Amino acid sequence: MATIVLDCSRCGSKDQTADLSSIFTVDGNRGQFINVAGFCRGCKKVLGISLVGNHRHTVQEVANYLGIKDDLTNICEIIEISPPCPTPNIPDYLPDNIERSFLEAERSRISGNILAAGMTYRRALEMATKDKARDLPARKILAQRIELLAKENRLTPALADWANHIKDLGNEAAHEEDEPTAADINALAALTRMTLIYLYEMPERVRRMREASQEQGAEA
Repeated sequence: MATIVLDCSRCGSKDQTADLSSIFTVDGNRGQFINVAGFCRGCKKVLGISLVGNHRHTVQEVANYLGIKDDLTNICEIIEISPPCPTPNIPDYLPDNIERSFLEAERSRISGNILAAGMTYRRALEMATKDKARDLPARKILAQRIELLAKENRLTPALADWANHIKDLGNEAAHEEDEPTAADINALAALTRMTLIYLYEMPERVRRMREASQEQGAEA
């Protein structure tokens, strides 16, 4: 069975070998290419892969090699993988330092480095809540700042309640012997993203929509 080395979009492993099967060629807008089913040797899950030949090999040559037990990495190029590899999902209108921290956390989570992800999601939350609570009574603990922001209607009560149910808001990533699970980090990622949306993206979108509405009213 032919193989190829790729970055698996299912489990996130890099330079992973996948076994290829179920070949058929397609003539489409991109020209002729090959669709194959790939089975990641890391997670054992199936991937949909579209291949073309590289600058030295044609699609037909790649198709011929698929029937042979051989590594095709050096004779073809992957033009698409399904499901696609995850990409960072960054809220709009963040301050630069908070955006950098959240982007670093997203990249760590996607690559499977959950310890780093936990600490950097927490750092993004720390910076954002301190920034937005500057005019409120000082709160040293992150969870308290989130609760205070909810009481001031800058966050929803549901977000504050959600924060209380997430394992110490990523603190165990730095201080506990047991690593957080991928599910823990995914929950922390979702909470952090929604918090940033409420604190920065939504107010800025409302401000811009209001300004646009006022400008249209003035022109009428």
